[in-house]
Amino acid sequence: MRWVVRVLVDQVSAAHHLPGYPGPCAKPHGHNWSLEAVVGAEELAEDMVVDFALVRRILSAPDHTDLNDDPELAGNGHRPTAERLAAVLATRLQNALDALPNRPRVLRVTVRETKRSEVVLEP
Repeated sequence: MRWVVRVLVDQVSAAHHLPGYPGPCAKPHGHNWSLEAVVGAEELAEDMVVDFALVRRILSAPDHTDLNDDPELAGNGHRPTAERLAAVLATRLQNALDALPNRPRVLRVTVRETKRSEVVLEP
């Protein structure tokens, strides 16, 4: 990619639990998640790869929610893990980017559950 931008959204507070997990994460609890997206494009549109506000809006959507209430995250037998959150956010972001004239691509989504635990998805 010729142009690459990185957008970080810190402190997205959200609860979840992992049904059937054999440990403490089976119980409802919360995290102050840190979410990051890397987006690339070959060309600029209106002198931008993407409006940072668009990326922030999508990454911030889970703020002050229970992730288990989101059918994309926790429906159809899925559990709202950090990995699942990264996959859903990447899909939602790419869907929004597909409408832009320069056709940016999601290169990476990082979900930090804690300072020491993170998931990186490179679609």
